[in-house]
Amino acid sequence: MVSLPTNLGPLLALADSSAASKVEYVVGGLNLAGAVRESAAQLLADTAISVACGNSNALDRWRRRRDGGPAEVGNSLRAVETFVAIAFGHPDRPPNVDHLQGHVAEVIWNLLLAERSVARDGRRLVRAHNVKADPLEPGGDGLVVYEDSAGNLVFRLWEIKKHDAQQVVSGTINRASKQLANRGHEYLAKVAGPETLAHSGAMGDFYGSIVDLWFDRSERAGVGVAIGTSDHHAPSSDRTFGSINKSFPEFNRAGQTESIVVAVPDFPGFSNRVKEIVWSGL
Repeated sequence: MVSLPTNLGPLLALADSSAASKVEYVVGGLNLAGAVRESAAQLLADTAISVACGNSNALDRWRRRRDGGPAEVGNSLRAVETFVAIAFGHPDRPPNVDHLQGHVAEVIWNLLLAERSVARDGRRLVRAHNVKADPLEPGGDGLVVYEDSAGNLVFRLWEIKKHDAQQVVSGTINRASKQLANRGHEYLAKVAGPETLAHSGAMGDFYGSIVDLWFDRSERAGVGVAIGTSDHHAPSSDRTFGSINKSFPEFNRAGQTESIVVAVPDFPGFSNRVKEIVWSGL
């Protein structure tokens, strides 16, 4: 049986931004190598399939095979292949490499936000929505709900991207910031309706008002941009994140603008390793 680490964050050696930075950010993964790199890839693969399968018994079948058990056959195998193929394709039909890397960046974010139970400004995690199982499905990438020190429910809407271009990573952060500014209300609206049916009381009221809070640029709203990339693209200064503030000048309280950059050696190769582990469960 594969032994998985409890948390991803410690493996990445995340470093916080300075107190002077207008955007609260962390950067990590620059020295990910060897057994620690493999542990991170194993955790990401398991999380990605957990997101895809939910409580389906296909998850147990996938894990048994990944751990060296016998291959499934017939319709049982077809069911596992169906869940795997959503984001990772199949050995006979490999995924688009850009979509693969984007999904790995999303799963990294998924784990890191779920692990952060208390934010630097004291917000306490209430719910980190899982990323979508299908990286091509339209809509927002990430939504996190917190309770602040006054007992108010607040949120951060995230855009998550991979970066492997020749230009500096600030260009991808700028593109993500503009996407949130232009379409954030649509992303929130797609979440709000179903959540108002699933929740009552304060939580239901919160989801019912979340689009209004966004348009109001309320102090209960905020944004984040997460990037998965290679180590040589790691940001060198606070200026890398300036486009987030430029797109959202009203979000000027501490922690209202956030970013995560995970920059591992050879991010495309790391993403491919995650895919290989996922395929090992077929």
